Formats: sequence, structure tokens, C-alpha cells
Amino acid sequence: MNYWLHRISHHAEVSYPLLFDNNVLTIGFSDFANQGFLDSLLQVEESKRWSVFEQMIKEEEKWRNLPRTRYNLWRFIEGFKKGDKVVVPSQGAFSVFELVSETPQPISNLNTKDLKDWNGNSLKMQDGHISDGTDKIDLGFYWGVKPIAKKKISRKDFADSALTSRLKYRTTNTEISDIKDSVEKAISAFKENKPINLYSEILDKITKKVLESLTSKLNPDKFEKLVKFYFERNGATETLIPAKNAKGKEGDADVIAIFEPIRTIIYAQVKFHKTDSETNEWAVEQINDFRNNKETMDDDYTKIAWVVSSAKSFTEKSVKLAQDKNVHLIDGNRFAEMIIEAGIFDLNKVMQNN
Repeated sequence: MNYWLHRISHHAEVSYPLLFDNNVLTIGFSDFANQGFLDSLLQVEESKRWSVFEQMIKEEEKWRNLPRTRYNLWRFIEGFKKGDKVVVPSQGAFSVFELVSETPQPISNLNTKDLKDWNGNSLKMQDGHISDGTDKIDLGFYWGVKPIAKKKISRKDFADSALTSRLKYRTTNTEISDIKDSVEKAISAFKENKPINLYSEILDKITKKVLESLTSKLNPDKFEKLVKFYFERNGATETLIPAKNAKGKEGDADVIAIFEPIRTIIYAQVKFHKTDSETNEWAVEQINDFRNNKETMDDDYTKIAWVVSSAKSFTEKSVKLAQDKNVHLIDGNRFAEMIIEAGIFDLNKVMQNN
């Protein structure tokens, strides 16, 4: 039995109801969503599956450049096995499920009767794909699961340092069998309602003070530098703050962080607002446009969009748009926690030297 982390990265408005209400764990890649694709892969001997998989991916025109994201589909189809445990992160929390179906299934095999997205819109199967009646939902495959800890488990209360660190991993999925003891400890503590309280207690007490200091001492430019510092502290191999108002630029990113070992780039739109305000959807639109423009580059990097705000929250419209566009939102309290976790002892030096 292996342990996995699998992040809901596609159509959260459908994927989360499928998971929590229907015990179905999904992934995108609807371009390949048919039984023939699975049969061609899973019916050959294991030693030949990767080469067969690569060839089938290249046969789809828009995938011929073999983007790095194909590894997520490979792990979902070939890596996952019945009986494995899967940790699914969400904002400030996580859930744990066990894979119970014999093999992954194409989304066309899913029973969509009475299925709705989290806005209450009815969904149906159309031409082998889930549809909301207007657009095709880009979900291609699924596993049947059963909940081990279905309710959202607080990261602060039940995840030790090893699991907390792994929950920050930004790719869609990865094996985490090396920290299986941390996962099992979190499950047991949650079921017994015995939080790992020291970290949570300390963090709760100082987060508010840290955020107050950030919003009173910094300005928009220094807040951008702080976000850049956060990426550097967490292993970015290169960070930059692009020039403002460059000609011909689509969208906007305030900070760019490159993580070369995992071929990942995070584009961050940074908003410095008063703590008691809300950040609206404009930031989401800007960073989504910027990332989409960069996605056209054939460079084999996974590209992720963030909006980091010092405000207490985001507007309801911005939250829904971020879910639709797969943009990660980080409010002031969460960013203060992230800075604390990253280590704050160099902050004055950062502000003085940039």
C-alpha cells in the first residue's frame, strides 16, 4: 500500500462535490477520457507501459510537446492502486481517502444522475464528457474511494511538520509513502479529537500580531519584496519582480518564482490592502491572463497562479472566479502564517537591501 497526495486542480466546483458527496476522486485530461486509452495502457506488461503512454499522449495534437503535467496523469492511472491512501489538501485543511475501485475509470462510466456542482447546477453526460449544459467539464478519469477521514482536517491542529511541509507541494499529485507515519498519526489524532496543539496555539496567538505589523509597517512595494522573500526562503531557484506596465503585456504578475528542480513557475499577483478590506476579482483576472499567456510557451514548466493579499478576505465573486480558473488565493492571515512558517529572522535585512 502506498500513500499519495492528490490536489484538486481542475474544476473544483464539480470535483469537490464528486469527492465529498459521491466518493469519486477525479483528474482532468478529458482529451484522453475513453476506455480504449486505459485498456491500451493497462493491458500491456508493466515494463512497456511508459513507452505506450508517451506514444498515446503524442498522438493527441495539442499534447505533442509532452508537457510535464502528463506525469500527473501517469501517476493517477498507473501509480495509484486499490487500497492506497490519498491525502487531498484544501484551504487550511486536508482529507484522507482509500482507493476502492479495481482500476481507474474514464469519466464516461460515471453515473451523473442527480449530480450537481456546488452552485446547484445540474450536470449531465454528453458525448462522453460531463457537461453543465453549455460547456464541457475538463475531467477525464476517476477512482472510486471511501473516506478514512472525510471531514476536513485542520492542518494547524493535526498535521506534524513533515505532513505540513508536504501539503504545500504544488503539483497535482505525488507519492508521500515516506511520511506515512505522519499521515496515520494525523488520522488517529483527528478521530480521537486530540489535536497536536502546541504549534496551533502558538501560531494562532502570533499570526494576528504579525499581520498587524505587516500592514502598518509596509507599503505595496515592500509587500511585493516580502512575497519574493517568501519564495526564496522556500527554495525558489530564481525570483524576480517584473517591470510595471511593460508594452504588450497580457495580464499582470508582481512576483515570479521559479523552482527549477521540479520545473515549476509560480506567478503571483500581490495586493497590499488594509486588513479589514476585501480583494476583488480584478486580481484573479490579471494573474489568470498572465499565466494563460505564458502557457503558450513550449518550455515544459508547470505554471501556477497565486493572488497574495494582505486583506482579511476575498470577495465572493473573486473566490468563485479563482475556483473556476484554478487560481490559488492567499489572504492576509494565511500569508502571515506562511511567513511565520518560513522564518522571520531576516525580514529587516530583506526590507533594507531590496
